[in-house]
Amino acid sequence: MLYVYGILDAPPPEVPGVRTVTNGRLAAAFRDGPTGENPLEHERVVEELMRQTTVLPTRLGTTVPDESALLELLAREADQFAAALDRVRGYVEMSVRGGDDAARSRLAGLSRQTARLASSEAIAYLVPAGAADRFAAEARSLGMTCTGPWPPYSFVQRRDSLTRRIEADPEGVERGLAQLVLTIVELLRELMERQAIRRIDGGGLDDQQIARLDETFSLLADRMQELKDAFGLEDRDLNLDLGPLGRLL
Repeated sequence: MLYVYGILDAPPPEVPGVRTVTNGRLAAAFRDGPTGENPLEHERVVEELMRQTTVLPTRLGTTVPDESALLELLAREADQFAAALDRVRGYVEMSVRGGDDAARSRLAGLSRQTARLASSEAIAYLVPAGAADRFAAEARSLGMTCTGPWPPYSFVQRRDSLTRRIEADPEGVERGLAQLVLTIVELLRELMERQAIRRIDGGGLDDQQIARLDETFSLLADRMQELKDAFGLEDRDLNLDLGPLGRLL
């Protein structure tokens, strides 16, 4: 099983830990192994690819059986992928929340295409990479929240056959999301424990409050273990690799 990060222009760039195959003007970036359990690692690789070339990013948990299947996909969908790459070449995605119709229309004039994000109030804008800072400044001047630049996820999956042709493993996606959520919970738990210890050392809590905190942390630890067992996660799975920043926990 191969975990696929995206379809890109050939020749592909070199990214540590990432393999590629090439068919004509197209390439695919992937790694060996089961479906991805690390959303941050997936995003890190896709963003590194985006910095070096044009990429059609896949979503978390996208797999193919082997290299032959991936090469067959590149050949069969060559025209579709080439057109999609041409559409997003030199562009990035900016995500914006808030604002009225006039503000959103003003931002649309600075973008090539827009897409409303699923299950969200945010709108994605396909913006020239060189104009991303100007776009963000304009959005904030209109009182809107703007994040990015991101890989153009919203302008690939909505219109192209990528996610229909490559299988996104639902269990892998679910496990990856569970890993991310539990990592955040674990980080918050550690922060709360440290704060509680400081308050105990400073004499700011009485015996009843200390006992209540101990019971609360014990129940939280039990629940965390139940969830880790349910998703097949271990403690080391929650210590996500943040690339140059090192491990999270």
